[in-house]
Amino acid sequence: MGDQTHIIELIDQILEETSSQPLLQDKVFALRDALFHSQQVAQQLSSKIKTLEETVQKLKSPAHRIGTILGEGEDGLYRLVVGGTEYQAAVSPELLENSTLKTGDQVALSEGFVAIAKLPLPEQGPLVRITSKLANGQWLVSGASAGSETIAFHHADLDMSSFKEGEEVYLDPNQKVILGKLSKRESKTFIQDDLIEVNWNQVGGQEKVIEDVRKVIEYPILHKEILSQMEYQMPKGFLFYGPPGCGKTLIGKAILTEVLSKLGNKEEKELQGRFIHVKGPEILNMWLGESERKIREIFQKARDYKEKGQIPFIFIDEAESVLGTRQASRGLNISNTLVPMFCAEMDGIQSLHETVVILATNRPDLIDPAILRPGRIDRKIKIGRPNREGCKSILRVYLKDNLPREHAGFDDMAEPFLDKLFQRTPDQEVLVLTLRSGEFKKLYWKDFISGAAIENIVKRAKESAIERGIAGEELKITVQDLIEGLKTEFSESSLLPAESNLEDWLQLLDMESHHVVRVRKPNQSDRAAETTMKRSII
Repeated sequence: MGDQTHIIELIDQILEETSSQPLLQDKVFALRDALFHSQQVAQQLSSKIKTLEETVQKLKSPAHRIGTILGEGEDGLYRLVVGGTEYQAAVSPELLENSTLKTGDQVALSEGFVAIAKLPLPEQGPLVRITSKLANGQWLVSGASAGSETIAFHHADLDMSSFKEGEEVYLDPNQKVILGKLSKRESKTFIQDDLIEVNWNQVGGQEKVIEDVRKVIEYPILHKEILSQMEYQMPKGFLFYGPPGCGKTLIGKAILTEVLSKLGNKEEKELQGRFIHVKGPEILNMWLGESERKIREIFQKARDYKEKGQIPFIFIDEAESVLGTRQASRGLNISNTLVPMFCAEMDGIQSLHETVVILATNRPDLIDPAILRPGRIDRKIKIGRPNREGCKSILRVYLKDNLPREHAGFDDMAEPFLDKLFQRTPDQEVLVLTLRSGEFKKLYWKDFISGAAIENIVKRAKESAIERGIAGEELKITVQDLIEGLKTEFSESSLLPAESNLEDWLQLLDMESHHVVRVRKPNQSDRAAETTMKRSII
């Protein structure tokens, strides 16, 4: 087609020479426009052809393998690993002109295994845990595959001075070089470590338990010299056991509050505490090693707080779910690995000045004996159901003097409620137990009462008072509100277990199960017969 500029100059020359021939000039103008259009189409087609050629070239070019540099080899070659196999390969001179290759660098390889390009380092890879540092600058790591350990290098630009044993790091795809440290995992889902201060006067109905616990906690603080002379080692672990809803967690929080107060007064400074509240079932994880990692993390969290000058308390609720008795078949039960891990962490605690460990459970018989032996969990404290005075103390916590009440005097509000609670009439019957001896044992409301139940009863009474207040009546809690809340509480919670788990259910309620053969609700005929007997006696 010729040079575009030269063709345009020829057309312009023709237009000048034919200025006296308008018809011919119109044809020349049309010719020039057609020429411009064809040139534009040609340019577009040329661009498409170039793009297609580049695409075909890319499709014809082979994929590049990615390798990890392990170091310099012999005769100017480099040691590298690809797909788990090590090679001694050449490096493109152009690559070495622009950069240097260090241990851990990622490179692209040609078909002949020549390093032709340096690639950015990946930000993810197989996750392992540092076991120990070796003398030659290498690292022993575990976790690359189940139950195995391997030796790894670290990237030349990675500062390993701050790396510690037990920390998690990630490797290159070939699992030969440490590329970076895993960011600290957040465990908010199963660890709650904010301390909510709880005073002993907020714990009602457990005076005997409070006195026992206070002695154990306060003696090392207030009488350290006497204990030192007697070479007496105070316990470092507690087991709180008993029926649900009776204040095990509340007492644990009150202990830490008391320790902070006593130590702060003695040392004349303000101390901080951390109540590491762990819910046992949330530790369990189906993936290999995850549950054990969480156990380590709990105790590591406590050690970190101690290094910062804070006093840590580890409180594991529903402990039987993670520290249960190990079975003979060692491969089928997750507790076979969790229990030894927990024991090892407990053995690392020297005294309660470092960390206090509290286990709470409704089923102490299910916890592995290795956990409960002296030197680990030294004190077993039963937190039982409150008696009448205990219920009155708990009621005082929730039925405060500042609440609008029918009677200003607390006893005028509490005594009628307690009289109703501790009656033993057919209306208060909950269950009838048939014993192996053939006798019957009746259980009443008082046999199932707990601090949590009393809290809920007071809440129900408040709801009734609020409804009347909204309706325009005087806003106040009445004795009848408490009694109606009591009736509703037990009418809604009167459930029976299946025959298959009767024994577990009775132990959960803190009752002797080996003498019981049957559990049933009292029926109308039982109550009618009892009423008739009372009338005949009268």
